[in-house]
Order: sequence, then structure tokens, then C-alpha cells
Amino acid sequence: MVKTEQSRLPIIMIIVLGAMTAFGPMLVDMYNPALPQVRDDFGVSTSTSQLTLFFVMIGMALGQFVFGPLSDVYGRKKTVLSILIGIAVVSLACVFVSSINVFLVLRFIQGLLGGGAIVIARATVSDQYEGASLTQMIATLLVVNGIITIIAPLIGGYTLAFTSWKMIFAALTLISLVIFSIAFIKMEETRDTANVRLNFGAIFKDFGHLLSKARFVIPMLMQGFTYVMLFSFAAASPFITQKIYHMSPQAFGWMYAVIGIGLIAMSQITAFAVKNIEREKLLHTLTGIQVFGVILVVITTGFHLPLPLLLASFFIMVWPVTGIGPLGFSLAIEERSGGSGNASSLLGLFQFIIGGIIAPLVGIQGGTSVGPFIVIILITSVLVIVLNVWLHKLIQVK
Repeated sequence: MVKTEQSRLPIIMIIVLGAMTAFGPMLVDMYNPALPQVRDDFGVSTSTSQLTLFFVMIGMALGQFVFGPLSDVYGRKKTVLSILIGIAVVSLACVFVSSINVFLVLRFIQGLLGGGAIVIARATVSDQYEGASLTQMIATLLVVNGIITIIAPLIGGYTLAFTSWKMIFAALTLISLVIFSIAFIKMEETRDTANVRLNFGAIFKDFGHLLSKARFVIPMLMQGFTYVMLFSFAAASPFITQKIYHMSPQAFGWMYAVIGIGLIAMSQITAFAVKNIEREKLLHTLTGIQVFGVILVVITTGFHLPLPLLLASFFIMVWPVTGIGPLGFSLAIEERSGGSGNASSLLGLFQFIIGGIIAPLVGIQGGTSVGPFIVIILITSVLVIVLNVWLHKLIQVK
């Protein structure tokens, strides 16, 4: 029976699960300030350096696809402990890397394992919550996620001020070992695996069943496209701010800190609002705000308006992510019929695979062109508007 009381999870586990969901910002945001230096150190193009984001995001997508179902079979705790040790080992290997090709492989493996940690954290929560309570708990985890989003680029930026970008991965090694230690001691198993066997036929049948439901697919796509906005920003912003607007890596880190504060605030506003407002209506409102932010970003970057206007437009575009994400996730996962690991893995697969594909495209014309970035976020906005109309019609016939 699903539990919905907020007190179900002790605070230490909320922190641990929140940290697991934050492997996205830890693997991306902490590393982002280093992108220009990585490009210069390896002597590669801007687009090639952004492949280090592509590979980690594709890895995250596939990691959720693989480890979600595996955790349904072998349990959440055992699976995630193995993953955390793997992240520590691979991150340590990144400290000593000297080849861009080897680095890309290591980034893919990092993403694969990081995606596994993310999907298991969300599946663990889905084992115990449902409906509005699930939205609230996902939003609560995003507080931890948001704090790490604030800290991660600051760590990255100030690491670059004193030492090599490779030391960012030494920090990741230590962080993953700390999370492992706490999870090993405090994490309880939430998935009953006594009568569950690994059956790929059943897994793919469940995937097909979920993808046949519009009530699963529409929120999944809306959640995925909001992360396209986030990942496009993550890939483009280091070059737009540092190469076009001449921000320092440290100032860039502080910009990300403000982004993180807004993400925390939005997650908590959503958690409060969902008590009194239908989730579908909240989803419409937040996606509308995000589309408005996209319009502002297009205007400010297209006409090279002053930096404060650029930052304000970035904030409006990115902040709604932590509201749209939990809403889309909770609406979609209600349609599951099997284990929550399968549904969580599909949601994460789309979210990160599309983000991974987008990341290198924003730099396809070099580090000083905003054209590809503008095209990507405009197309995504049109798709979000179409999905909003589709969801509205679906609600009307409910």
C-alpha cells in the first residue's frame, strides 16, 4: 500500500535521495564553468568540448532506462550502492585523463551511473507516495537538488581559479563516497523483490503499455521539453556569458547560484500551490511563464542587450523547471501498472536523451554564435504550446 504521509521519510533520507537526484547538476553544472578550458586544454572545437555534455546526458538517459527496471528486480538499496561506488571510481579516473576520446568514454559512464542514481531516488519516493503528495515530495527533494545546483558551479568556478579543472572530478569522487556511506547506513529497502524476476519481455511490454497512454505521454513530453530549456541553457550559457559578455568563471558561478535559489523557490511554491490548485492548471501556468522567458532570451541575445537583461531573461526561462518537472512526473507516473522503476526510467530516458542530443547542437556554429541556441529554444517553445493545448483537450473529455 502506498504511503502518502510526508513524515514517512526521515530527513536524512530526504537529503540522501535529494543528493542522488542532484547528480545532474553535479556532473553538469559543477563542470560547466570549465568548458572553455577543457576546449583549450584538449585543443578541440567548441562543439567537440560540448560533446562532454552530450555523452554524460546520453549516459544519464540510458542509465535510467537500465537501472530503473534493474532496481525493480534487485531492490533500490543494493543497486544504488553499487552505482555510487562506480561513480567514485570513474570520477577518480577523470582526474588522470589525458585524451579527449578517453574522457568522452568516462563521461558517458559517469552519466550512465548518475542516471541510475537519479531514477532510483525517484522510484524510491514513488514506492511510498502518490498524487499531490508525490508532487510535494519530489519538490522537497528538489530543495536539496537546488542547493547543490547553487554550490556546484561555485565549486567549479573557484576550483578553476586555483587549480586545474580536473580537480572538479576529485571533488566528485569524495562527494559520491560520502553519499555512499550515508546510504549504506541509513537507506531502507522500499521495493519488495521476493517474487520479482528479471523479464525483459515484461519490461518492454510495460513500456509499450505506458507509451500507448496519452495521459502518460503528454506529461512525459512536457517534463522532457522543460529540461531541453535547462540543458540548452547549461550548454550555451558558459560561452554566451564568458565569451560574448566577458564574465569571469567566478561570476558565472554566482549566476548559477542565483539560478539555484530560484529553482529552490519554485519547487517550494509548487509544493504549496499543489495543495489548492489542480496540477494540470499549475502545469499550464508554469509552462506559459517559461515560454515567456524564452521570448525574452531570444530578444536579449538576438539584439545583444545589456547583461542584466540577459540574466533576468535566463532566470525567467529556467526557474519554472523545478515546478514543471515534479508536476509532469507525478501526473505521468500515476499511469503505471508495474513497478515504479519502469515508469521512472522512461521519464528519465526521454528527459536526458533529448538533452544530450541538444547540448552539442547549441555550439555547432562556434562559441560566439547564439543562433543555434535561439532556434532550439524557439522550436521547443512551440512544441510546449502544442502539448498544453493537447493536455487541455484531454482534461475536457475526462
